[in-house]
Amino acid sequence: MNRFLIATLCVVSLALGSCTSHGPSTPAPQIPQRIISVVPSATEMLFAFGLADRVIAVGDYDELPPGYEGKPRIGGLLNPNIEKIIEYKPDLVITYGSQDILRDRMKELGIRIYPFTHGSISQTLDYMVALGQTVGAEGKAREIEHRIRTTFDEIRMHAPASHPKVLLVHNRGVGALGSFYSVGGTAFQNELIEIAGGVNIFGDVDKEVMEPSVEAIMKRAPEVIIETLPSGVSDQEIQRRTSDWNKLAKLPAVINRRVFIIGEDYMLVPGPRLDLAAKKFAEVIGAFGGNEK
Repeated sequence: MNRFLIATLCVVSLALGSCTSHGPSTPAPQIPQRIISVVPSATEMLFAFGLADRVIAVGDYDELPPGYEGKPRIGGLLNPNIEKIIEYKPDLVITYGSQDILRDRMKELGIRIYPFTHGSISQTLDYMVALGQTVGAEGKAREIEHRIRTTFDEIRMHAPASHPKVLLVHNRGVGALGSFYSVGGTAFQNELIEIAGGVNIFGDVDKEVMEPSVEAIMKRAPEVIIETLPSGVSDQEIQRRTSDWNKLAKLPAVINRRVFIIGEDYMLVPGPRLDLAAKKFAEVIGAFGGNEK
């Protein structure tokens, strides 16, 4: 029985003179006004909710909208500055689920925390709605969730009949093909590739991130290569990165010039712009086999 229903029954019973207290009631948590987030996904969600003014500090790797770059930075996943966080007197700290030391310290001080754990796209959207409820922005959170899910449905309807094999690449140095990361079957990008009608060549690997060998890539023969970078990459760098792949001239993606270098932050962070990421995957993958099923 939920809290609202219990409270309603108690009010009715009081009116009848028969509601008996069995102990002190727990007040509902107040809507936080001083929020710190060390999680890029959650930070982006808060800004999308329109709560920029309530976010008093962010993580070192959070990308902020223009005009908000001056927000204080308080570390990241591996190096949260706990003393600095305490100095800002937050009433809510959004942490990674794995930040045990930070979590325990906040609990000791009575500072409310809200942990974030990476999961599927559906779990990310559920988290976004729950975060919206926590910070008093449920309506906006549900609006964003609906927009994203609607976009996914539209993309699925127009996905190509053929299902090209896709290699997703990130964290690759310019001029080198021997060391970079790709995504396995548990990454959110794997789901986006499937929504767009493609097949992740490493979708059978039960990992979120992996470092494949050139030999493994040659064996799996991707038909589309998508290399993701943060926003702001220059046209010159895009050309250099595209040319790097010519070293693997026997790959179908290289033969057919299906190598794409995409510099957009939303391709790297699961958050309120998942619909934009899905559209970008659909734009690239859909062009492989047309848009007719």
